[in-house]
Amino acid sequence: MPANLPPEYFEAEKAFKEAQSPSEKISALEALIATVPKHKGTDKLRADLRRRLSKLKDEAIKRKKGGKGDLYSVEKEGAGQAVLVGFANSGKSSLLQALTNARPQIADYPMTTVMPLSGMMPFEDIQFQVVDLPPIGNPATDGWVSAIMRNADILLLVVDLTHDDKAEELIEELLRWKVIKGPEKTILIGNKKDIAEKHSEDLLRSKYNGIFPLAFVSTKTKEGLEKLKGMIFKASGIIRVYSKEPGKPPDLNVPFTVPEGTTVLELAEAIHKDFVNLRYACVWGSSRFQGQRVLKTFVLKDKDVVEFHV
Repeated sequence: MPANLPPEYFEAEKAFKEAQSPSEKISALEALIATVPKHKGTDKLRADLRRRLSKLKDEAIKRKKGGKGDLYSVEKEGAGQAVLVGFANSGKSSLLQALTNARPQIADYPMTTVMPLSGMMPFEDIQFQVVDLPPIGNPATDGWVSAIMRNADILLLVVDLTHDDKAEELIEELLRWKVIKGPEKTILIGNKKDIAEKHSEDLLRSKYNGIFPLAFVSTKTKEGLEKLKGMIFKASGIIRVYSKEPGKPPDLNVPFTVPEGTTVLELAEAIHKDFVNLRYACVWGSSRFQGQRVLKTFVLKDKDVVEFHV
C-alpha cells in the first residue's frame, strides 16, 4: 500500500465497500479515486482503481442491456429532487460537493461525471436531493439524461460565467428536447463567480432577469450558496407544516412537506386515514390569531402548526 494516503481515502474506501447497486459502486469508486494523491508512490494504486472502475462500468452496461435493472434512474429522496444540468466543465460536480454530502470526482478535464451522482442538501429542517448528471452534448448519454431531467422536481441550469455565451446554447437545447417550457421550477446558475469578469454576470442578468430566477455562486469562496438553497426551496413549490396534539406542544423536529395550496383536510387525509373524519382544526402561524379554529378548506402556509380534532 503506498504511503501518505490521506484520511479521506480510507473513508471513501469504506463507502465503496459498503456500496450495493452498480451505480452506487461506480460513484463510490470515482470518489475514492479522487482522494488518491498524484505521485509516483500511488501510480500503481491509481491504475488498479481505474481498471476496477472500467470493469464496473462495462458490467453495468451489460446489466442494463440485459434488462436486469434501470442503471440510469435516480430514485427520489427528501423533500424534492433537483438536478444539475450543464455543459462539460461548468462546475456541476463542484457545486454538488459544495451543497451536499456527496463527494464526486472533480477534475479540470471534461466528462468526469459519467453516471448520475446524488447527495442530500440540508435546508433548515428539511433536505433536498441534488443530482449531478453527465454533461449535455454527449450522444451516448443525452437520451437518459433528458429522461431524468423530465422526472425531476427542479432543474438547476449551471453555466460557467467565464464562458457566458453557453447559457443561450444550453437553454435552446433543453427547449428543443422539451425538457423546459418556461421558468417554472428552473433556476439559472452562474458559476465560478470568483474568477469571472463582472460584465459576464451583468450580461446574464440583462438576458434572463425576469425570465429565470438567477443565482450567482462560487464553490471556492462559498458566495451565493446559502441564497441558492433558499431559491431551491422556493422553486420546489412545497411548504412545511407541523402537527400538534391537543394540550401538548407542537412537534417541530420533522415537518410534513406538502404542495403549496394544501388545505387542512388534504393534510389530514395525507397523515392518517382516521383524520378523514376530521371535525375541525386549529392553526398557529398564518391564521388571523394564534390557535384559530379554521374550516377544513383553510389553505395552509409554510411553517403553520396544525392541531387536529377528530
